[in-house]
Amino acid sequence: MHRSVAIFISVFVLLSCRKNNSGNIPTTEPQLFKYSITPSQTNPNINNYNSPHTVYLDTRQPSKNKLFVFFPGTSGFPDVYTRIVEKAASMGYHALGLTYPNGSEIYVASGANPDNTSFGRCRQEIFDGSDQSLAISVTPDNCIQGRLTKLLEYLSTQHPEQNWGQFLNVGNINWSKCVVAGHSQGGGHAWFISKKVSVARAISFASIDWNTWLGRSADWITEPGSTPSSKLFSINSPKDQIFDYGNVQTQWNDLQLPGSATSIDSVASPYGQSHRLYTRAIPAINLLVPDHNLTCLDPYIPLTPDGKIDPKIEAGWSYLFDVN
Repeated sequence: MHRSVAIFISVFVLLSCRKNNSGNIPTTEPQLFKYSITPSQTNPNINNYNSPHTVYLDTRQPSKNKLFVFFPGTSGFPDVYTRIVEKAASMGYHALGLTYPNGSEIYVASGANPDNTSFGRCRQEIFDGSDQSLAISVTPDNCIQGRLTKLLEYLSTQHPEQNWGQFLNVGNINWSKCVVAGHSQGGGHAWFISKKVSVARAISFASIDWNTWLGRSADWITEPGSTPSSKLFSINSPKDQIFDYGNVQTQWNDLQLPGSATSIDSVASPYGQSHRLYTRAIPAINLLVPDHNLTCLDPYIPLTPDGKIDPKIEAGWSYLFDVN
């Protein structure tokens, strides 16, 4: 199914418009800044997965002085997750969609493996570039941590007045000021990162690491983490065509997410402060795996007749991103 999603995304992006490049003339006029930056612009040693990062900063809003980082799903790229990242910017975040090595190898290697450490080892290598698994090959330059560091350094140099440097500390990412989020494979990376470093919040959209051979969550899910479960959130569709909703609920329990399963369709924000959200909203289009994609992938997000994001979906996003 992930291959089908990748094919659709590839077709869709040909029809999408590029954002303004980071070479725009600097201005201090409050506005929504949009930049499109290829990873190799920030580091010539990045030699694959070179679709542009997307960057948003809305200086018309009071700054949260926090960084929102969104990880696309398998074979996806930031250009098809623009609405959700722009929403974060509208709430005062320095916001970006990050291109990273997100092939399907992690699921091929781990989805039905008697060795239940495979998911975690693959995610570790994608995160920091350390040699963990024969299934993938990710170098420190190409890993999530390396790419994000170089992007922040680039933005800090190109736009010093925008204060991107606050998210770096002596060349290292200041994870405590970061909200990490992602879709499908990307949602798993958000949660995995929260296990390894202390983040302000981690949000998963339609994601679990489930071993079908063993019938249980990947081992890393139940390991102690640097970020408390009180800062972990999830939103899913019970009709998801890829991840079984019963397994989703089991993984919520394994992660010890606060609250009970709560519908954003019938319960108003703040949803009883639950961190376990779901929606049965109707996707905007009905291609491939629509219910898997509806919570954040641009062409699938439910819309009103005048083309705006469904208010219940947007309210859910606002709740999920509401970090002071």
